[in-house]
Amino acid sequence: MGKLIDVVRAYLKGIEQGNLEAVLSCYAPDAVQVEWPNRLKSKGDRRAIGQLSADFEKGKGLLAKQSYEILHAVESEGYAVVEVLWTGTLAVAVGKLAAGADMVAHSSIAFDFKDELIISQRNYDCFEEF
Repeated sequence: MGKLIDVVRAYLKGIEQGNLEAVLSCYAPDAVQVEWPNRLKSKGDRRAIGQLSADFEKGKGLLAKQSYEILHAVESEGYAVVEVLWTGTLAVAVGKLAAGADMVAHSSIAFDFKDELIISQRNYDCFEEF
């Protein structure tokens, strides 16, 4: 894999470890993340770094742990896409799932880079029934 996929791996590992500093080190200061509509966010979301940081901390209260399995990854100059299987073990009940149950999403995440830092990110998340 290339350098950009290495940044994506570091970013995902930071999320898994609950390490906000590691996650933020992968982003440019003016980065934007777009989450397209899904079962958790019916209208989607668009966040700058400040909101990403706040939402990251909120997520720690909802999930006991989470993991990303990269199924496919491609990169070209300034661009990378990964297809991942995300599993989050819930700290609280969500829908039909009790605390301690796993929530699963099949996702593709597209990243644009400048100077090997993420400048934009688009998440396409398809959650399994919950």
